[in-house]
Amino acid sequence: MINANSRQRLKRLKPRQRKKLRVGEFQELGFTVIANLKDDAAAGAHDGLLDAWLDAVEQHGVSFGGHFSDGQLDGIVFPINGVAVTAEMRSALNAWLQARTEVSDVECSELLDVWHSAW
Repeated sequence: MINANSRQRLKRLKPRQRKKLRVGEFQELGFTVIANLKDDAAAGAHDGLLDAWLDAVEQHGVSFGGHFSDGQLDGIVFPINGVAVTAEMRSALNAWLQARTEVSDVECSELLDVWHSAW
């Protein structure tokens, strides 16, 4: 895989091209989330957790895409409307999930390029 943000490549691209390719200063970061839920929680509790999770993500001005099945929440948090995903936002959302009683364990990746990473 070619490094989309290599210095050599960015040097030959004009700002318009960098924006179109989402590289350099136009790179968009996000992080993956895998949260395993406790088996003893009722199905209604899982639905409540999902609604609360989506609200928490939305309060930060970003979005979540993924799936929720077999007692696992799995997906990626990514930027929308020009709001960048930051390390502080990642930490806050990770702490929010860990604080929930329905969740047994949480795994959040480091920030990654959502357009040019194999997540």
